[in-house]
Amino acid sequence: MNERKENMNQILKLLALPFHPSQVTWRPGAVNADLDKALAVAHVDLRAYQNRLDEVCGLDWAVSHTPWGERIICHLTINGITRSSTGEPDSDDLGHGTGGNSAMVTAFKRACAMFGLGRYLNNLPSIWVEYDAEARRFTEKSRARLQGVIEQRFQRTMGRGYRQLGG
Repeated sequence: MNERKENMNQILKLLALPFHPSQVTWRPGAVNADLDKALAVAHVDLRAYQNRLDEVCGLDWAVSHTPWGERIICHLTINGITRSSTGEPDSDDLGHGTGGNSAMVTAFKRACAMFGLGRYLNNLPSIWVEYDAEARRFTEKSRARLQGVIEQRFQRTMGRGYRQLGG
């Protein structure tokens, strides 16, 4: 195997590591009719993705965007290899005029997933938990349960001998 391929394999392995549990938050997806339960969706801030790319790739990564109607195409290049994905504005963002920003973030995270970065978040279990619709957040009990899910996943993966990044 040549050196460039070995280097890329190491990059992909490091990018696929889970984010530290302190970097993962939960957002409500669907909310039930009674407004007392919500589907928890794992979320990691854009800067954590950028920091991971910096840690693993140094200066050998770049991003460019191409408009595509209301969508954005993100082109992420790592070590000379480019993968692309699209993002669209959230319906909530369109009314606030921030649709372009959310489309860029979504496209970037999807392009990162093409390299394995953050892809595991889509494989986390979908969990309906108690939700306080008035406060627009999960209950304390729910947040503790969700934190446990993330910590278990992190421990299982890191227990396989990977070194920790971004903790």
